[in-house]
This record gives sequence, structure tokens and C-alpha cells, in this order.
Amino acid sequence: MSQTLTKEVIYTVSSQQEKSVEIVDADWRDKYGLAVILRRHKKTVVQLNGVEIAVSFTSCKLTKIRWIDDNRFLTATYENDRRNIFIVDSSGKLLYSFKGGEAFEEIVVGKEGIWISYFDEGIFGNGISTEGLVLFDMTGNILLRYHSDLLNPNSIADCYALCKGRGTSVWIFPYTDFPLVEINSKERTSRTYPVPELLHGAHALCIRGKYAYFFDPYNSNQKMYQLKIGTQKPVLLGTVQGALRGLDPSETSHFISISLNQEIVLYQVMNGDEYQYI
Repeated sequence: MSQTLTKEVIYTVSSQQEKSVEIVDADWRDKYGLAVILRRHKKTVVQLNGVEIAVSFTSCKLTKIRWIDDNRFLTATYENDRRNIFIVDSSGKLLYSFKGGEAFEEIVVGKEGIWISYFDEGIFGNGISTEGLVLFDMTGNILLRYHSDLLNPNSIADCYALCKGRGTSVWIFPYTDFPLVEINSKERTSRTYPVPELLHGAHALCIRGKYAYFFDPYNSNQKMYQLKIGTQKPVLLGTVQGALRGLDPSETSHFISISLNQEIVLYQVMNGDEYQYI
């Protein structure tokens, strides 16, 4: 079957604003719409579907935003010595805040909780980030520590990519050997699949059924590949510009991207074989 990669631009900074406005991060859910962090004239602004939300709960620069449900979102800062994860309602009211560890790389929210993965600076640093990957509940209680609580963990030196799987699972793509790892948070187990060297170093991952999609492996110049999980024959889908992140399996699109020309873009892979599960 032939695969097609489609593109939909869902937000653009106007040419009149491009010198004063920067897109910092964004999240998309089909049910909830678009959540965006903007930096405008050096001030942090949060927008939910075009409506600006006051962010007075921290003086630090916000760096990540994720939907929780239709009335709550998560946002984060990179501060290491204070609370850096914030649960906020759609009016801007702070509901909870907690320390999510240092040098976090990616954040994924599912019904099971909040997954946070970490760069090598955190893993070889101090505190909870040394676990490589941690599952928190919505108030900051620790539910699962990757290295300490999984029954069969692979070593993580740097968690290059993280994405949601079906149910309460997530997938990671860790340095140094770059196996593709599915983590079952209920059973506290993991399942590992080998990945061809061509895909090593990918910085974004999306899993749909029996297929994995990898973006920007080492020396690929932002190419996207498709791999049937458990095989060694990746398929090149094309070249995509921007910083990509894999979306939840329940979403229509596979990736969200913030492009260099200040656009937020959704990418969808048209692959009818996806949901013939392994």
C-alpha cells in the first residue's frame, strides 16, 4: 500500500507580528482544539483556541503545554530548584503544582497520569529525574519509576522520544542502543523491539497500531520514516520542516509541528494498514 503524508496548518503568526511573537510550544486534541504558549514582547502568553489566558501563577518562562481535558491543561517551566509543573483550569486558576524533576525532555498526558522523560543531564543528575521516565498523578504523586519499579527495564541514558500508546501504555526510544520500548503502566512491564540503525537518533515518535513513525534520525535532515514494528525495513515518507512531536493514538493526525516560519502544523500519515494490530 502507498502511504501519503498530509499537512494542515492550524495556526500562523502574522507577518506583522513575526518579529515580536514566538511560538514556544503547542498541543492539539481533536476534542479540545489548540493550546499554545506564545512569547510576545518577552512576555509569556497562553492561548486556548484563540482565547488568551492569564498566567500569574509563576514568574518563570513557560516552556511546555499539554491538554488534560476540556477544562484543564498542564504547563511547565525548566526550573530545577522549585515547582515546575502546573495544573491549570481554563480560566487560568492554578489547581496543583509540583516538582517534576530536572532537565525534562518530553511530557505526555494520558488517563493514567503524567509521563515525564528526561535528558541525560537529568538522568545523570540528582533526584527523580535519574529514573529516566516517571509517571505522576495529576497532583504530583509518583505512580511509576522506570528504573526502580519496572520488572524488566532497559537502561535509559537519554530518552530521545516519548509518545502515548493504547490504553495506559507509552512508548520510548532511548539512547544508547535505541530499542523501541512499549511500557505497560498497569503491569509494570516493558516489551522491546529492535530498530534498524537508519532510525537511530530520531527525536519524535508516533505509534499507530502495528506501525511506528520516526522523525529526524541522525544525519537524516528531518526525514520521516515508517516502520512496521518488529521488522527491519523502514519506508521513507518524506522530509518535514520544524520541531515535531507524536500525538495520541486517538487523534486523527500523527504529529504536531512548530515550523521555523512560525506555523503550527498537523501531519497525518494515510496508512490503511495501521490498525491491524500486532
